[in-house]
Amino acid sequence: MSVEQISKSEIAKSFGHAAEKYDSVAHFQRNVGHDLLEKMPNHAPECIVDLGCGTGYFLSSLSAMYPNAALVGFDLSQDMIRFARKAHEKKSPEKEVSWLVGDGERLPFKSGSVDLIFSSLAIQWCGSLSTLFAEIQRVLSKGGVFVFSSLLDGSLAELKAAWAQVDDNQHVNAFACMGDYQQAIDATQLRAAVLEVETKVLYYQKVKELTRELKTLGAHNMTSQRATHLTGKQSIKKFLSAYETYRLADGSLPASYRVLYGALVCG
Repeated sequence: MSVEQISKSEIAKSFGHAAEKYDSVAHFQRNVGHDLLEKMPNHAPECIVDLGCGTGYFLSSLSAMYPNAALVGFDLSQDMIRFARKAHEKKSPEKEVSWLVGDGERLPFKSGSVDLIFSSLAIQWCGSLSTLFAEIQRVLSKGGVFVFSSLLDGSLAELKAAWAQVDDNQHVNAFACMGDYQQAIDATQLRAAVLEVETKVLYYQKVKELTRELKTLGAHNMTSQRATHLTGKQSIKKFLSAYETYRLADGSLPASYRVLYGALVCG
């Protein structure tokens, strides 16, 4: 019941390095997050945690939706939190936000103390879904809600398949299956008000645009089975040729993502 145990320090370091440029290329992340905001329940929370808040982009939307709620920006990366705090102070200095660095699988909140947890495209980096959802249940108040989006296995299938034509190394991050999420949720007292999957496809003119975007986001391959040496020119040429088989009639190259949206109520 876990995805590959990628080092938490590796994840924090990668996204921390990406903080300054993250928002400039996070178009897909913004799209998914705004879709998630539309799935928010009719709720009047007193305390909201943005789990995996990154640059803090969605805190302003959460503040506008729930102006009387206390807000907490929570992320694994100290550098992301530092960046988010500065950005928020410039953009919305009148709205106070508490900032915390920590691990979603060991939440530093009292049991039953949080009314709403919002998390967009962050929990796919957790190592144990069962531990995560157990923690979510623990900290939510009765009737509290966990609203999240995450990536499922099958995301970046074109990229993965193209690299499979080159070697047996793992070139793409691995994500959990829908069944893994369902099993982890079923082991808790969280009730699913929303649990749906949507495939979103991005389009590029060159493969390099996709790989550069992933690197800028800090979401490049961090698996333990990734190659530790530079990829040779012939391998890269073979990879590019393999990805070309996906080029569409309009000349674009697709990159598919399977996105899971959920809204869980603590019973």
